[in-house]
Amino acid sequence: MTRLRIAGILWIAIALAVSSLALAQSKKQIDINSASEDEMVSIGIEKAAAKKIVEARPYRSKAELVSKQLLTKAQYDKLKDSLVAKRPAEMKDTKSPVKPAGKPVGK
Repeated sequence: MTRLRIAGILWIAIALAVSSLALAQSKKQIDINSASEDEMVSIGIEKAAAKKIVEARPYRSKAELVSKQLLTKAQYDKLKDSLVAKRPAEMKDTKSPVKPAGKPVGK
C-alpha cells in the first residue's frame, strides 16, 4: 500500500514538472527589434504582419505595433505577453550634457 502511494506521488510530481516545462516554453518572449520573421510566426504572428514588423524597425515599445497599425488591438492583446521591445544602442538617449551659457572666459 505504501509503495502505491509513493508511486502515485511520484507520477504526480513528474506530471507537474513536465507541464511546468511546457508552460515555460510556451511563454517564450521575442524581441521585436531583433527577432526574425520565422521567430515571430512561431508565436502566432501572421507571415505578412511579421514582414511588415521587421521592415518598420526600430520600435521604442511593443505598443507601437498597434499605433503603427501593424497589428490589430485584438492581435496585440493576444500576443503582448510574448513580445518585448529591447531598445537598440542607437535609440537609447545618449544626450551630452548641455553647458549653460555664461560670461566669456578672460573678459
